[in-house]
Amino acid sequence: MATRTQAPSPQKADELAQAAFALFCSRGIDGVNLDQIAAAAGVTKGSLYWHYASKKDVILAAADLYYTRWREEMAAATGPAVTMVDKLEAAIAYSVRSCLLNDANRIFSTEVIALSVYDSDLRASWANFQDEVDRFFLGLTHQAVGNGELLCEDVDRAVDLMIAAMEGIKQIALFRPQICAPQSEQRTCRRLMSLLGTPA
Repeated sequence: MATRTQAPSPQKADELAQAAFALFCSRGIDGVNLDQIAAAAGVTKGSLYWHYASKKDVILAAADLYYTRWREEMAAATGPAVTMVDKLEAAIAYSVRSCLLNDANRIFSTEVIALSVYDSDLRASWANFQDEVDRFFLGLTHQAVGNGELLCEDVDRAVDLMIAAMEGIKQIALFRPQICAPQSEQRTCRRLMSLLGTPA
């Protein structure tokens, strides 16, 4: 391990998380070791240990990177929309492209969820992110209904169902990859949007 003579660099920690994320997406989390992550980031294994004490810490950092990107890209996708229904449609379209059609994101998030079955830290990390996603879609849907732009009798149930459907599609894609093919994007967006209600 590295001799600790200076404080860890946040920039280098981010570079390690990005390198780990890229490797996890292409080779699977189990198929990547710390030596490979260090090499991909251009540092020694000792330097990696300076920033992260274990592979699990690297996985958690890669997950945090995934969450941060989601926040930034979702804000960019929904920002230009004017009405709440437009924002909701933009949010679903971004989610389909990012979470379902993007192979790297779909593979990484599926693996994190699978590992979460046995690891309480990963489970807590993903649960916090899922709560954030739920609040985001609940907020948009409640506002769309409150503004009279969308008809929905039970917003909470509708959002739960839409998010569960998206997660289900992600799982089905393991066996039927065509469900997440680019040509399915518009159809998937329409179906998910329909779960949230009917345009007023």
